[in-house]
Amino acid sequence: MSHNHSTNQHTRSTRQQQFETSKTNGSGQMEKALWYLFAGSRGGANRVRIVRELESRPRNANQLAERLDVDYNTITHHLDALVEHDVVDPGDSEYGRLYFLTDRFEHHWDTFETISSEVE
Repeated sequence: MSHNHSTNQHTRSTRQQQFETSKTNGSGQMEKALWYLFAGSRGGANRVRIVRELESRPRNANQLAERLDVDYNTITHHLDALVEHDVVDPGDSEYGRLYFLTDRFEHHWDTFETISSEVE
């Protein structure tokens, strides 16, 4: 029985170390997310276009839909995915909410450029 308890503690300790490593190694996680968002899933080209628009200035979903000539619901779907993966950050206002590129994403701009060159 004590062997089993010891094994469980070791497993928990190993999981904790992996979690701590993944927190400090967020760079690798972000790069995986970027590859998935822009190259590994449908809609990657539209997501690249959204990021390019937000690079110049914050915009709301309506403005993005108009500028990119893409349906509003499609834009909001892509924005939700970008928010979920910490690429864009929605502003505080509910009405006309502006979207901004996150600092975390901007630290990985070179990776984005590499990926987007394959998608565009």
